[in-house]
Amino acid sequence: MSAALPVPPDSSGQLKPLQELPLPETVSYVPQTIGWVFVAVVLLAALGVAIWFGRRRREKQRYRRVALTELASIETRLASNRADREQRANALAAIPSLIKRTALAVAPREQIAALTGGEWLAFLQRTRGRFDARSGALLELASYAPPEVVAGISDGDAAVLVGHTRDWIERHHVEV
Repeated sequence: MSAALPVPPDSSGQLKPLQELPLPETVSYVPQTIGWVFVAVVLLAALGVAIWFGRRRREKQRYRRVALTELASIETRLASNRADREQRANALAAIPSLIKRTALAVAPREQIAALTGGEWLAFLQRTRGRFDARSGALLELASYAPPEVVAGISDGDAAVLVGHTRDWIERHHVEV
């Protein structure tokens, strides 16, 4: 059991000149060596380059997003207009022109515009498409047949055509 020691009174005024010590300066967030500045500059430059390439790639792929949006619209029109044969024929007839416009967005007009029939189907297959003879025939039918015939394409065949079109839009690669 320790008893508190009594504090002697400051009778001579010796404690008055003592002052509180000043607080130390705050620590700086600026790096102390040039190496950290160099690392920060390199990281910022790399981030800037990555953002630039990402935006550039996104802008180059914009035509795909537009085409996929239009294809989704066509698919919606096909699903909602099963009874209306004219609307169905118009929706199916829009698929070949959508594919052609998408191809023209990345390849030279001279290379694409004149392709029809078997040459067009070969181009679609060569550029990573899944278009086989059946879907090629459906594509040609949707392009050139009268609306009454196009409207007669079954739901299953229309789904195959839309699926192959979506696949081609997402995956195609045209060598220029």
